[in-house]
Order: sequence, then C-alpha cells, then structure tokens
Amino acid sequence: MRFLAAAALLILMVPFSVSADEGKTEPFTGIIKYVKYHVDYDVNPDGTHTENHEEIIEVLTDEGVEAANQETIRYSESLEEVEILSAYTLKKDGRRIDVPAENIQVRDVVAAGGPMYSDIKARVIIFPDVGVGDRVGYSYRVVQKTPLFPGHFSMTIAFTRFVVYDDVRIGVSVPTDSLKVRTLASGVRGGRVQDGNGRTRWVWTYENSEITTPEYGAVDALDYGPRIIVSSFKDYAAIAAAYEKRARPKAAVTDKIRRLAEELTRGKKGRKEQARALYTWVAQNIRYAGNCIGVGSVVPHDAEMVLANKLGDCKDHTALLQALLEARGIESTPALVNYGSSYKLPEVPTVTVFNHVINYIPSLDLYLDSTSEFTPFGLLPAGEADKPVIHTTNFKGIRHTPPTDYKVNRSHTKTVIRVHEDGSADGETSNEERGVFSIGIRAAMASLQPNMEDRLMRGILARSSYSGTGTIIKSNPRDTGDSYTYGAKYHLDNYMNLPGPGAIHIAPVLPNAAPVSSALSGFNMPEATLDYQCFNGSSTEEYRIELPPGVKVLALPKDTHLAVSNLSYDATYRQDGSAIIVVRRFEDRTPRNVCTPEDDREARSIMGGVLKDLRSQIIYE
Repeated sequence: MRFLAAAALLILMVPFSVSADEGKTEPFTGIIKYVKYHVDYDVNPDGTHTENHEEIIEVLTDEGVEAANQETIRYSESLEEVEILSAYTLKKDGRRIDVPAENIQVRDVVAAGGPMYSDIKARVIIFPDVGVGDRVGYSYRVVQKTPLFPGHFSMTIAFTRFVVYDDVRIGVSVPTDSLKVRTLASGVRGGRVQDGNGRTRWVWTYENSEITTPEYGAVDALDYGPRIIVSSFKDYAAIAAAYEKRARPKAAVTDKIRRLAEELTRGKKGRKEQARALYTWVAQNIRYAGNCIGVGSVVPHDAEMVLANKLGDCKDHTALLQALLEARGIESTPALVNYGSSYKLPEVPTVTVFNHVINYIPSLDLYLDSTSEFTPFGLLPAGEADKPVIHTTNFKGIRHTPPTDYKVNRSHTKTVIRVHEDGSADGETSNEERGVFSIGIRAAMASLQPNMEDRLMRGILARSSYSGTGTIIKSNPRDTGDSYTYGAKYHLDNYMNLPGPGAIHIAPVLPNAAPVSSALSGFNMPEATLDYQCFNGSSTEEYRIELPPGVKVLALPKDTHLAVSNLSYDATYRQDGSAIIVVRRFEDRTPRNVCTPEDDREARSIMGGVLKDLRSQIIYE
C-alpha cells in the first residue's frame, strides 16, 4: 500500500468469523444490515425542503451492537429543524421497546469559539436493550428552513459495497416549472415519475445482499459505487458563482487588515515571500473552529471579525487570507475541494461533494490551506492532494490540486549505537522529515509536553523490546520550513546478548515519520479490488553499530536490490573495522495519489523480498 499507513495513519478493523471445523475465513457478511432505508425529499421553489427518513437496522454480530445502539443526527440549528417521529428496539422474539423520551438527547457539537462559529447540533437516539439478532428502527423529519444556496437544491447519496441493504427507496419531488434539476442515478433502479399538480417526482430503489470485505484505504463509494445525485446547479461554474456571491464580500480589505498585511510583510520582497509570511501568520495565529461547507452556513464571517476573534472555520480562514493577500496586491481565490477519500467529481454538479475551502494564488500557481497550521508554505495536506477543485473567482473549468511529489516527501534517519562489553549500549538517532511526512510529526511534537518526554521515550524503547531511558531532541515544530528535524539520545540496558553467540536485528530505535517497514503494512491485507489512496515518497535509514572489543561478526545479510516500475528497495551491509554499516532505502515514485488494483499486484511482486530483508540479522559471537 505504499506509504499509505505512514501518511494517513489508517487502521481498518474488519471483523471476520472463522469456521470451527475448517479453520477458514468465511465470507464477510457485515456487522449490521439495513433492512429498510427510505428517504423522501419534498423540495420548494426556493431550495428549502423537507426530508422524511425511515430506517431499520438489524444487528448481525457483537460488534454490530455497538454500531447500532446509538444513532446521531447532525443538523444546523440556523438552517434546519429536526423532529424524531419514532424510535424503538425490536427484539428478535417480536417484542417492541419504544425509546423513552430521556433517551433522545440534544447535544451541542461546538468547536472552540462557541455557537458564533458553530451552530451544529446533534440529536442522539440511544436504543435500549440491543443484542445480536435485534433490530433498531427510527424515523425523523428534517425541515430545511433556509437553503444552503438560495434558489438551489442539491443532494447526493452513495452506497458502499461493504454494507447489506435489503430495501432502499429514495424519492425526490420538485416543482416542475420553478426549479429545474438534473439527476444522475448509477447502479440503482427507477427514475422519473410524473405526478402532476405542478410537481415532478423521481423514485429509485436499490438492494445488495452480497457484499465484500472492507478494503484498506479504498476510495470513497462516491467514486465507484451505486449513487443518486439530484441538483439544480447547471454546471460547476454555477456552484462557483453561488459561493463567490455570498463569500466575496466577507473578504473585504479594511484599514485594520491593510495595516496588518503591511506589518507582516515588512522587509519581504516579492509576491512569494509576502504570501509566505501572510499564510504562515494566519495558519499559526487563527485557530480552527466551527463548520466548513456542506453542513451549516456557507457564508464566512467578515474577515475583520475572524481577525478580532483569532479563530474561524475553513471559510473564515480563506476569507481572511484572501483579504490579507489582496491588501498586498496579490490576487487569490477560494477553491472548493473534497477533504477525504473522494477523488472524482460527478457529471451532475452537486455542492454536497465539497466539504472544504482553501486558497489558490494564480500568479504563484499555489494552493494554500491555512487551517493546517503545521503544513509548510507551498504544500497541501495529503488529503487534499491530487483532487479536483473549482475556483470560485474567475471560474475557468475544473482544476486539479497537484499530487504529492516523491522528490519532496522524504524521510531520513541516522542512528549510531555504541555497544559496551556488558551488552548495554548508548545511542543517538536523528530524523529529518520533508514534505507531507513533516506535517504529522510537527503536530505530534507540538502536543508533546516536556514532563511526558521521559515516559514517551520509555514507551518507544519498550515497543522495540528494549529497557532503558532516553531524551527526545526536537526543533521548533512551529518553524514550518522545508524540513523538520528531531531525534533522541538513549541508553539501552539490553541491546546485545554478551557474551555471544547472538544476533542483531536491524530496526529503528526511534522510528521516523515513514519507516521503511510502514510502507509494507498494507500488504498483509487481501489484494485490492478497488482503487485506493496512496502517497509517494522515499524513506532512508542509516545505521552505524560500533561493537565492543572481542565481538566477532560471523555473517552479514546480503545486499538487496528490488524494483518494479515505480518502486525500488535497496539495502547494503558492510563492516568497517569494529563497526557495522547498514543503509536501507525504499522509494515510491508513483506520480498520483490514487492507486489501482494493478498497482497493488505489481507492488506485491517485490514485497516478499523486502520483508525478508527487513527480518535479516547480523550473526556474532
């Protein structure tokens, strides 16, 4: 899976059942199934609408109990009203237990900054006495009293292939003359039904009784699965114009913003250095809070208000940075993007596929996301790379964020270990992270409290089967230059078994952000049948192990070179006097961030050899 695990830190827990008599993995049947999934949309001419939902879920496994015993309905209090119509547990013996009123709770979903920046509420239904074989059912109504975009309606539903659906019915009714919509229906049955009385209705149905095992890092179901889209937007240019109309006035350049822009760029020459200074200040001084597009208002707060409160959501960050850039004569535009695992835009334009807003500077051809405070200027977080975007100012068609660059994404570790005659050792590791590899480690180091460093280092050593102590050495994580360096000094009580004979397993004492072994973690999963997220880059590990007098090296692993079209692995082992020198390098040159099942099969052809080398040992006496 390339650097999937290292870059995305994704672990997919998939429940499997095993036959007692055969010891073989049975087909994946899921942990729950949707016995019923009905949704009806009744749309008004101005884009407001009413949604009626009815769902019944059956619990298939013990894991499914936890998944089904609570349902959360999120909504924007300023835009929507939610009414729970019914909620109950249906026991497998036929008994029905209605959910008591106290089990239906309203909770605030408020980020830092309070309701001024987030009006998202959660209506939580807690179902009583849920067990395997039971069903939970509920129905509710959502009334959108204010449209997300005036005069427009947009909805998107995609069905994953990893869940059983017995009975899906989606209905949409719109006024025939006053609201023109386009539809896309793929992998479902049904279509347009002319009801008359000035309204047009569509009804689609779907079911799937055979499902597949969830796949590690697979792209979103919207990119491949059965889906239904209904939208009144003529094209993506219309979405760009609708967002621009409401957001552009919020990026006004006021005297306060102009003065701040001048102060932050004083002494900075050229657009790029000025843009860097402005981006870095916003990223590190405006805390993230509240909603982004898709849920809640799509209108940012005034840039000056964002500045005064020093916090805001992605729309607010974008508006403030746009205003600061404009104050220095640097044109920019908001860019709507999907932050997640979807990499395609459907043919029918729908605003619901966008859940994030970033800035784009045409003169520098640079995308910037100031909500990601540890991302260096000129880079994007991995979840925004290689994605279709629409620029809301001067829309000129669908654009694309650049994929991650393997020449930029580099992780380099140097380890020196000096072994003493009793088998203990003193060591030092220095790590340098570049590109997307630097983002997560900066965030981790920024959250590390000084009084926790000793405990963290002891834990790191214990996970590597060592006892000992150490000190973490780190540079300033808020210095978002091209690279980030950190490391550790440590004492190991039990590095070698002396006197020998024995063996040394070569592995990082302090792992870097993308250790060579992490690039292989996905290959213990079944082969991919779907496209999946992948992130390129290179990881180099250098070791110098200085042995004490009297220790004789009997055997070194053989040098290894393995390669396919976009992947290569090299390892060298040599002795220099009493020191052992090991260098390992894994490089992924894949030019995109979506890999195919064919890519997966090709990569697996060399991974057995890589894993074998990583298990190799130095034999001594």
